[in-house]
Amino acid sequence: MFLVRWFLILNSIVPAFLFFNIKRYFLRAKKKLDYKGPIIAALNHTSFLDYVCALMAFPGRRFYVLVSAKFYDFNPFLTFLVKAMGVIRVDAVTGNMDAVNKAVKLLKEGKNILIFPEGHIETEGKLLDFGQAAALMSLGSGAPIIPVYHNGKIGPGKRDKMFIGEPIFPDNYLINEDNLQDQAKTLTNDLKDTIEKYRQFYLDNFYEAEGKKPKKFKHSDFLYNFVKITAYPGIWAFMHPKYVYENDMARGTRLRQKGMLLVSNHSWWIDAPFMYYVFFKLAPRCIAARDVANINKLWHFFEKTMGCILLNREGFDWSAIRTCIDCLKEDIPLVVFPEGHMNYDDKLLPFMNGAVMMALMTGVPVAPVYMHTTYKPFRKQVFVIGELIKFDTNSQMPDNDSVVRANEALYNKLTELRQIAIRESSPEFNRQVKDARKQMKANLERVNEQIKEAAGKKARKADGGKDNA
Repeated sequence: MFLVRWFLILNSIVPAFLFFNIKRYFLRAKKKLDYKGPIIAALNHTSFLDYVCALMAFPGRRFYVLVSAKFYDFNPFLTFLVKAMGVIRVDAVTGNMDAVNKAVKLLKEGKNILIFPEGHIETEGKLLDFGQAAALMSLGSGAPIIPVYHNGKIGPGKRDKMFIGEPIFPDNYLINEDNLQDQAKTLTNDLKDTIEKYRQFYLDNFYEAEGKKPKKFKHSDFLYNFVKITAYPGIWAFMHPKYVYENDMARGTRLRQKGMLLVSNHSWWIDAPFMYYVFFKLAPRCIAARDVANINKLWHFFEKTMGCILLNREGFDWSAIRTCIDCLKEDIPLVVFPEGHMNYDDKLLPFMNGAVMMALMTGVPVAPVYMHTTYKPFRKQVFVIGELIKFDTNSQMPDNDSVVRANEALYNKLTELRQIAIRESSPEFNRQVKDARKQMKANLERVNEQIKEAAGKKARKADGGKDNA
């Protein structure tokens, strides 16, 4: 059986890579799984080929899969093949506990188990009821369960997207005073809720879930893509970006294909390029101050090239706001700095209402990001990314109370991300960030003084000329 199994594996590598075009997405704080022991991979069941997809999703691990007796006894040749690949036969009619006991024994020996908790293939695109076998195996062996959802798009020209989550350890369930059956029931319900959450994430954030292709944004022309692509390696090499995620689902914020409002704190002019870098796979636009863009023609051309929407800060610029709303309705991501201008202090300034008003009027989610940076080359820049925020709205024009509540919630979220940034960074790095912002603030004050002095000299010179005349 050993030689047959390896013969099958080696001869299936090339066809598997050609036929099973799998893209993995990790919905957990850390992409790499630190746990090195045996695992139980629990997948939703879409077809007979799910087993091969699971093997490719976890390279380097050999899995023993639980298979229904109906499939196991389909014909002698198939029985021989599944035995060679390592299969545990399950009697679906009697709920055979022998399979669970055998799986627990293998887990204690350091082997990995693959299971489809639904027990049957999905036919309506919804999760079926989960059996308790995965929970019983986890509770009996101590091995964690890895929840996985995949869209089942298997075959040439298709791409099977797999969403792999944080391990569910049985320790939290074993400490309860409930009996084993109740513990297994609770763990099974949590497992199903987690995979359902991943399914809903896929439906809400990916175009192909609706049978559509990803959009090609009109503003993303040759110059936009050229500047963005050429800036990417420079930021990566010189700024050393590091991503910190608020929770498991926050990693999914950067995976979203559809439009959203990207909200961040604002400390320097390079913040917009940083946001373009963090969400590199998208083609976002950014709200920029018109008075800053009009400093010179070259800067104005650059901001227009990068798809910036120029906003007049001296009054209510409805034309720019209307453009922003149209972009969000067309699923174009939009970068907004709700503080309104650069803030060099260590505390967030009060937020303006424009960002939440646009979110409430369009219904798009908000992606909060806090940039904890020194803005100095060859020193890491920390980006704390939060989970998508969805504000409830029942009308096109939100009332003042809902705007105030939403704005307060957004401010509190950025404050929480700031605390995460400080907690996840070393004291030395936090001191460097404070020093960098103090230096930028001092430089800005010095420049402002020079501007005022130059303006005063110009005014005095003009007055002197008039007096002589």
